Amino acid sequence: MMLNGKGTLKALAVLAIAAVSFGLWGWNTAFRPNSREAEGRFVLAPGTSLDSAIVQMGLEGRIQSAASFGRYLRWRGWDDNGGLRPGRYMIPGGLDNRALARLLRSGAREAVRVRFNSARLPEDVAETVSDQMALEQNDILAAMKDPLTAARNGTDVEAFRTRFIPNTYEVWYDMSAPDFVDRLVREWKIWWSLERRAKAEALGLTPEEAGILASIVKSETSQMEEAPTVAGLYLNRLRRGMRLQADPTLIYALGDFSIRRVLNVHRKIDSPYNTYKYSGLPPGPINYPEPAYLEAVLNAEEHGYIFMCAREDFSGFHAFATTNREHEKNARRYRKALDKQGVYK
Repeated sequence: MMLNGKGTLKALAVLAIAAVSFGLWGWNTAFRPNSREAEGRFVLAPGTSLDSAIVQMGLEGRIQSAASFGRYLRWRGWDDNGGLRPGRYMIPGGLDNRALARLLRSGAREAVRVRFNSARLPEDVAETVSDQMALEQNDILAAMKDPLTAARNGTDVEAFRTRFIPNTYEVWYDMSAPDFVDRLVREWKIWWSLERRAKAEALGLTPEEAGILASIVKSETSQMEEAPTVAGLYLNRLRRGMRLQADPTLIYALGDFSIRRVLNVHRKIDSPYNTYKYSGLPPGPINYPEPAYLEAVLNAEEHGYIFMCAREDFSGFHAFATTNREHEKNARRYRKALDKQGVYK
């Protein structure tokens, strides 16, 4: 059937309107500016669905039209999570849906600065880190205690804990737990330069042993100025084949960190961390010492002290002694001060 002139014009008009409508739809869907600059970073957690991500962006005021952004992603065939990569993103205002999708799919996410310090147990590290990254605490803990990872690094799980040095690390927000642990180990290897390894070797220690000793020194004193003295004392005991008899290792073995006064009954526990019962260093660290304590061990003070006792003024400093007789005098003064304070356990 042939169209007459009027029919042809009408058909062309319909096509033109359709073309314009489609063009407007495409422009609105792909090219109309849609993003809004909002305060802070946009955090896209792992496993977030496409719909949830779009709703989140709308609620945070980061897009003008949530519907057009979702429409664009589906138009491109990006269902499920739309190919969006988890992370922390800085989203500038004025991006069209095409550019916004490209940003969130590119992985050009922002790095975060993760810090942990003053940690006693692996659980403490895992909890602190999980609050700063898109990681579950249990996943971090499992990676830190993974025997295969430790074996791959030539050590066991207990000594492997020395390779997590408290510091600030710049990492990807969505980094996996095993990758995060690997990053900490790489930084540990960098910290242990040839010069530092040589210092440890001169003291008769491996880097892991230096880390274990540093953890004991950290528990013994919060006064950094006396940390090299404390380190020198324990090195003296190791060289003489004496048991370390370090109260903090005993408290760690007992798992009761509320203990302020170590009693004879506490010393009966059968644990490799009981340095009253077993000679040498314990098998692993009793906390995570900062680099300053590692340096205190590597630069330990040379002296003749083999005994130490907290001062009776509770200043955090210690009274050092070369003989047991002198040490007992110091200990009696400290016990008397504890009795006066009513501290019996």
